[in-house]
Amino acid sequence: MENRTADTILNDRAFDCMDKNTKEAFKRLYINIQGKPVQENLPVIIGFIKSLPKNVSFTTEQKKAMLGVLLSNTPERERKQIIDIIGIFGL
Repeated sequence: MENRTADTILNDRAFDCMDKNTKEAFKRLYINIQGKPVQENLPVIIGFIKSLPKNVSFTTEQKKAMLGVLLSNTPERERKQIIDIIGIFGL
């Protein structure tokens, strides 16, 4: 996946039906994890997941888009750790 900027990550059609607050939270998450090692990013990602409203759900397309964005600048060796953590939370 190509590198994306915070201003362009939500252009993916998968994000079209997300509410504004969730989009902004995801954009902040993306900004906060850029250039940091996975050890620093995992607590930030977990915090994002826990901050989501209890009744929020995402389509498979949205989940894939979010994961693609989160992993776009992540070294291959760290991708599995992030995928595993996200999976634990059912995202």
